Amino acid sequence: MADPGKGRGRGLALLQALKSQLGESPPSSQETTPQPTPGPSVASSSVGSSVPLGGRGRMAAMLLSQMPKPGIEFVAASDVSPSPSTVSSGRGRVLKFMETLKAGVQAQPSAASAGDVGSLTQQMAHSTISTDTTTTLAKKNKEYSEVKKTPPVVMKGETGTPCDVTANFIYLNFEENNVFEYNVAYEPEQDYRHLRFKLLNEHSHFFKEKTFDGTTLYVPHALPDEALNLVSTNPFDQSKVNLKITFRRTRHLSEMIHIYNILFKHIMRDLELVRFGRQHFSEHLAVQIPQHKLEVWPGYVTAVDEYEGGLMLTLDSTHRVLRTQSVLSLINETLHAEGANWKNALNMILVGSSVMTTYNKKLFRVDSIDDTMNPMSTFEKNEKGQMVKISFIEYYKKNYGIDIMNTTQPMLISRESKTLPGNEHKTDFMICLVPELCQLTGLTDSQRSNFRLMKDVATYTRITPNQRHAAFKKFIRNVMENEKAKSRLKGWGLSIAPETVNITARTLPPEALQFGRGVKIPGKPNADWNFDVCKNAVMNAVDILRWVVLYTDRDRNVTNDFVETLKRCSGPMGITVSKPDLVRLPNDRPETYIAALKKHITSQLQLVVAISPSQRDDRYAAIKRICCAENPIPSQVINARTLSNSQKIRSITQKILLQMNCKLGGTLWHISIPCKNTMVVGIDSYHEGQMKKNSVFAFVASYNMSMTNWYSKVMFQEKGQEIGDCAKFCVVEALKHYLRVNGVLPQRIIIYRDGVGDGQLKQLKEYEIRQMQIEISSFGESYKPNITYIVVQKRINTRIFLRQGPEYANPDPGTVVDHLITRRDWYDFLIVSQKVNQGTVTPTHYVVVHDESGMTPDQCQRLTYKLCHLYYNWPGTVRVPAPCQYAHKLAYLVGESMRVMPSPHLEDKLFFL
Repeated sequence: MADPGKGRGRGLALLQALKSQLGESPPSSQETTPQPTPGPSVASSSVGSSVPLGGRGRMAAMLLSQMPKPGIEFVAASDVSPSPSTVSSGRGRVLKFMETLKAGVQAQPSAASAGDVGSLTQQMAHSTISTDTTTTLAKKNKEYSEVKKTPPVVMKGETGTPCDVTANFIYLNFEENNVFEYNVAYEPEQDYRHLRFKLLNEHSHFFKEKTFDGTTLYVPHALPDEALNLVSTNPFDQSKVNLKITFRRTRHLSEMIHIYNILFKHIMRDLELVRFGRQHFSEHLAVQIPQHKLEVWPGYVTAVDEYEGGLMLTLDSTHRVLRTQSVLSLINETLHAEGANWKNALNMILVGSSVMTTYNKKLFRVDSIDDTMNPMSTFEKNEKGQMVKISFIEYYKKNYGIDIMNTTQPMLISRESKTLPGNEHKTDFMICLVPELCQLTGLTDSQRSNFRLMKDVATYTRITPNQRHAAFKKFIRNVMENEKAKSRLKGWGLSIAPETVNITARTLPPEALQFGRGVKIPGKPNADWNFDVCKNAVMNAVDILRWVVLYTDRDRNVTNDFVETLKRCSGPMGITVSKPDLVRLPNDRPETYIAALKKHITSQLQLVVAISPSQRDDRYAAIKRICCAENPIPSQVINARTLSNSQKIRSITQKILLQMNCKLGGTLWHISIPCKNTMVVGIDSYHEGQMKKNSVFAFVASYNMSMTNWYSKVMFQEKGQEIGDCAKFCVVEALKHYLRVNGVLPQRIIIYRDGVGDGQLKQLKEYEIRQMQIEISSFGESYKPNITYIVVQKRINTRIFLRQGPEYANPDPGTVVDHLITRRDWYDFLIVSQKVNQGTVTPTHYVVVHDESGMTPDQCQRLTYKLCHLYYNWPGTVRVPAPCQYAHKLAYLVGESMRVMPSPHLEDKLFFL
């Protein structure tokens, strides 16, 4: 019989203990021979103390019975590791095995219950996103490969005028030399990841160029025999640690994409750039704006990936605005201005903002201000294995040579949760920051509203295509002239191209617009029809006959001017506007507006206009909650300041009238879209900044042939959730509405999904699309519409520049790039859809995740660009298709202001514009 304290016997003892807990009888002596079965999966509790365990098994039993509870620890700002430790071996691995084992046994369903589940339920179960992220041991140990064995996905269109462009992509040339992969084992086991790096780095002369993650070591050359068994010294207790380095396999450098990204992170350090998040900035090239106490740090964003055209570096220039004022200076100013109320005023300014510690250039978020602590306060610090108390003044003097001058200043608190080795629960760290050593970052709301300040900042941050391209060339030059960076690239057999890539793009033809009374306006290269929209009749006008205007006494003249101007502008637009009921309010409190709305909203009323003396979020939210949820009616909230400029009141009033017509169900213009019996959908989500509230899922779908009338639906999801079960419910409701209006169901559904990153594309394809297909089947087996699912990505670093001889400019609206710099394994394309007069335009990236329609790349690109013309809040093209922009607008309104579900009575109108 196997020894239960060693080898297989130890694992068998664990199995026996687990089975006894689950109520199963232990195996007989004749069944004790372990069989080679695949590793089980998921969760556990504790092992009975009667089981004789040895080695790691004994340790696992002890840990499971005495798990430590998460605690709170106070530390100095510089003592916090930038990345949380991860448990990859030792105790953590045994605990993970036990958790995997127990849940795998518990999760097996009985055969009897399986027969009671209907086929539809089974389908939905397979297509539902689970929060269980456990992987089996078999999967964990399975050897994977990143080698691209299939050819790149090439889907190119042909329509349009060819044009020569370049992009912010730089070829990486590599020799096909090998990467050697080794496993690093520690004896005794070392759970602390940071210590693993320290122990290995004692022998860095064996591997000057390497990538190490705590367990796996990659080097560009084979290690000598003497490097395979090393001895290091633990710096904490001076004990000896044996390092056994075992060769695993040889891999090609071309398949190790993550090595390139780590490599360029080190190159940024060689160039003496400061890292904030994933971006790197130059402190030495900071531009001072003394009149506003600001400085702008230029920087770069880099990413390496394999694209359709090969291995390339994506390089973009960026900027970070910092305030030259210290937090202590701000505290003193606030104390002088606010007196006894200084703390509340300071909380409003600081809490939630980011500050930079000047001694090590790290960013921290301020969560609270603690005036019971000061730099004289002490905290415990581990020194050579012993916990000693030290004051913040002593700590900064000893470690940084900094003398803290003000000993009475309050401390800033930043909270961070990390998982420590051997503990599955997170530990909360209270990071204490000294205001004197912190610099303010970003801009306040008052600074953003300062036109002069923002104009001065934009001088340095809103750079032209020429300036941006010059920054790329400067980066390449700096890398090639820096000996450390150059040798680092050479060590891996790499070289960087001297120029950005050249591409032949296509510019789609301009789209003609159709207005009311049969007027057709030819398309313009700049895709702007601001002048035309005001002098031509709208396509479908809704007369405003019964409406009410709420205003305060101080805005009486502004209100009268607005009403008169509105009636004068309505004629050329083909809209009849009657005189409204004017309701004067005694004050501008939100309660006053609410009472007036409830009193005057009746079933005969078409529209409510509320003129607000100033911009106040609580008042706006209160009005929208009443008009969009409790007493549903189209509403328009206008800031009186926007109407006070007599020179601009006509153009402003024209825009407001167009918005009002849309909210009442009217149509402003449309373009020729050849798709018949098609429903176009836009999806977007809103996530509250601090992730304290539920996310908002917004769904907008067309329900007429010209795609100018829109049906909308809103649902709430878990905090931060992007992909979920909401889409399947919304698409069914949209199909029902389409059927009510048209008498038939659409044969084609084209979905534009915003807010999904590259890492979620496969999950989206496997779950959200599958769920939609299952729900659509509820309309009958014969109804099988063709579904096209396109992910829209706005937050990208790709830039496209039009070549004009030696100069560079922004490409024209409608410029398409669908090869070379597109994703290697996805059907995707980029479109520049709007005109930008300042700075550099950012294209929009479209990934066709699923397509049953049979549309050619040309048809898909043309339709996408056409839909960018149909957003009625702007007389020109927008960055994304109209349904996406409508969904974004709806999600923002509900998530930022309303926080309640809109009324179903408004679902067929653009009430959220």
